[in-house]
Amino acid sequence: MKTESHWAAQQERGSRFFLRLTTLMVRCLPASLMNPCIWFVTAYFYLTAPAPRRNIRLYQTRLQAAFPDAVLPRRAAVFRQFAAFGRAVCDRFAVWQHKIRYENLLIDDAGGVSVLLDNPQGRGRIFACSHLGNTEICRALVSHHRRFTLNVLVHSRHAAAFNEALENAGADKIRLIQVTDLDAALMMELNRRIDAGEWLAVAADRVPVRGEKTVAVDFLGHRAQMPQGAWLLAALLKTPVYTLFCIRENGRYRLSTRLFLENTDWKYGERAARVAEAAQRFADEMAAECAKNPLQWFNFYRFWEE
Repeated sequence: MKTESHWAAQQERGSRFFLRLTTLMVRCLPASLMNPCIWFVTAYFYLTAPAPRRNIRLYQTRLQAAFPDAVLPRRAAVFRQFAAFGRAVCDRFAVWQHKIRYENLLIDDAGGVSVLLDNPQGRGRIFACSHLGNTEICRALVSHHRRFTLNVLVHSRHAAAFNEALENAGADKIRLIQVTDLDAALMMELNRRIDAGEWLAVAADRVPVRGEKTVAVDFLGHRAQMPQGAWLLAALLKTPVYTLFCIRENGRYRLSTRLFLENTDWKYGERAARVAEAAQRFADEMAAECAKNPLQWFNFYRFWEE
């Protein structure tokens, strides 16, 4: 069987024409007409993506085995997960066009992040994010906290057309930092931003572009590789880590934050064990969120080792 390529090496499927069309649709069409359009476009991508279909079916099978009470649609469950992603993409554009605002969110701030953002004191912190739900919603709403600065660490060269479309939709104030090569100069810059009270957002669920610096975890009962980057970065910067999930539930987004790691000033000899522990805890939190909202998992590549 043909081996799938690394997620970052897979060609971006959204053409500039489709993305421009999406921007116009979100801006001009009423909600009653958006859903049929989303389903139509989703059907095209669903029918032309056999590998993502297999991967989502495998995810749903393993989720159901790990969490028998997880509620999946009885019919067309894989297609409905594609449709949920189509809705998430449209919502990203809607946020930048101010059609989804902070007051539209359900806030679950057990980590006390709002107080920190409104009254920044001392050094910044790290958000550990994932491709579960729609983190883009949070990035667009930082304007609600006037003194809050968020830097998003990305590898987005494989998604140039999508980022260009977001900028055209109004995403011109976002701070994206390419991290394909995390060299000494970039580490110094990140440390400077943390010292200035700025926050970093790091995806903690996708292996690095070069496949290095990973650690094995158990996810939904099977072995998978997870990145060490978020946890190593926290250890090097000696700053706390908060988890951040923004998940669509019953037509609204629930934004939840939790204090995940308070102390990351680890000794060098214990760092590997602490990183492995953090990665497994994060995988467990993702699994629990998947059980509550099965269709919000948007990793369409092959996630597990075989």
